[in-house]
Amino acid sequence: MDQKPMRKYHFRAETVLIACLLGYAVPSACLAKTTPTVSAGTSSAQQEVSRYLKQQVRRYAASIGSRDYQINLQPLAELPRCNKPLQKTLSEPTQPVGRLSVTLECHQPSYWKARARAEVAIFLPLVVAKHPLARNQAITRADLSLKRSNLAYLRHSYFTDISAVAGLNSRRKIIAGKIISPRMIEAPELVQRNEGVVIEARMGSMTAKMKGVALESGTQGDSIRVRNLSSNKEIFATVIGQQRVQTTF
Repeated sequence: MDQKPMRKYHFRAETVLIACLLGYAVPSACLAKTTPTVSAGTSSAQQEVSRYLKQQVRRYAASIGSRDYQINLQPLAELPRCNKPLQKTLSEPTQPVGRLSVTLECHQPSYWKARARAEVAIFLPLVVAKHPLARNQAITRADLSLKRSNLAYLRHSYFTDISAVAGLNSRRKIIAGKIISPRMIEAPELVQRNEGVVIEARMGSMTAKMKGVALESGTQGDSIRVRNLSSNKEIFATVIGQQRVQTTF
């Protein structure tokens, strides 16, 4: 009895995938068809970008006094191999922090261009309010603390030294844990308008002190109008301390 020749069937990848999902295919066949692979070109580019980003971020972090940073580089799309090191251009070269991208260019064996995306966080201990601060409150060291903070999305300047904030006044209410920025604080007025002051008049190495009345309020270093009670003359003097001004002849 003649046997009929066996027919050869060619299954498409979609058919194998359906068979895997329904449980009819051999597990090894499913793994062979469904496990993603990364090309050598993509793997090499990923490593290059990772090293490049780390170098740029580390340099910037060190320039602002930080060694504390994190880099989250997204996986690259499938890329062909490049025979030479990739040309890399950072979207934010001066401040590589937050969301950024790296443009990649290859020129050999053929030209191609791609973009890598990453998110960078750089941390510093910043001055924050330890508890709520009222408007026009005199701020002391006990009102402040340092908190590890991500610089990525800060819109304003900040302080890293508690001494730079202690002794100033709050311009508005500040909630607990809020990062202190220069716009939230101001120097206290050391001289009040119509308040009695001591005028220090300097002439070379000689200094004379006399009583006066402030005609304006002022903070440290401000130049204000003062009336000399001895001569009844109005002069300009610089605020140098609490109820103290200085003028030079």
